[in-house]
Amino acid sequence: MTYELHHGDCIDIMASLPAESVDAIVTSPPYAEQRKSTYGGIPEKDYPAWTVAWMAEAKRILKPDGSAIINIRPHIKNGQISDYTLRTRLALRDAGWNECEELIWHKPSSPPLGSPQRPRRSWESLHWFAKHGKPYVDAKAAGKPIKFPGDKSGGQSGPHISQLNGLRQAPGIARVTDAVTVATDQTIRAHPAPYPWQLAEWCGKLICPQGGTILDPFSGSASTGVAAIRNGWHYIGIDAIAEYVDMSRKRLDAEQTKQAPTEGPFSCTETGANK
Repeated sequence: MTYELHHGDCIDIMASLPAESVDAIVTSPPYAEQRKSTYGGIPEKDYPAWTVAWMAEAKRILKPDGSAIINIRPHIKNGQISDYTLRTRLALRDAGWNECEELIWHKPSSPPLGSPQRPRRSWESLHWFAKHGKPYVDAKAAGKPIKFPGDKSGGQSGPHISQLNGLRQAPGIARVTDAVTVATDQTIRAHPAPYPWQLAEWCGKLICPQGGTILDPFSGSASTGVAAIRNGWHYIGIDAIAEYVDMSRKRLDAEQTKQAPTEGPFSCTETGANK
């Protein structure tokens, strides 16, 4: 499989991609201006319009049954949950997007951040948007074998399944739940907010078909790219900061060598530099 890395503004880069050429988008955009000192940010008042703008280009390049999962969570501001993510979700709906589901990323190893007057934060939202209400989805791709109480057959069959769906033979794999538990990534030091490749993998397995193309318009440390290499998806990563593009190239090259040292070719492109 191949990968591409692009340096520049995600709207400009996506505008250069062919229409209906991407199967899935898995990304974690800037959380407003919470990390403004490290990679900039978007003021809360502008966030809905900014998201609608880049998602409009995303809609053009997504295949008819393609969809996007966006990882983001609001912060506490003046003792109240900031509403910019809520307004963003409603703005995307007004722009014609179908919000399929709100999924949950449970982070058991999350650091004790946030307000000391609130419980320690241990989860974030994964907002799933599609062009319509029936996008491509494989709810069993990241599932586990079904196992019923008292079943010694390895979970492939058992008397309890007929109580659930009227069948004598149990399906081999259960659907994933709407919450996934993945520990935070403590190994990436060169980026202020890396998310684990295992989370990107879980999202990708849900919405990206085998051999498909997955894109991250805010590539950062390229965790989605690592998941792509491990699962045989073509990866397109975009980031506005050249340092992160360089870091991602090294990380993906190392991952490619580790996973499939004889495969290729691989490419890395820097376009529309926004330094």
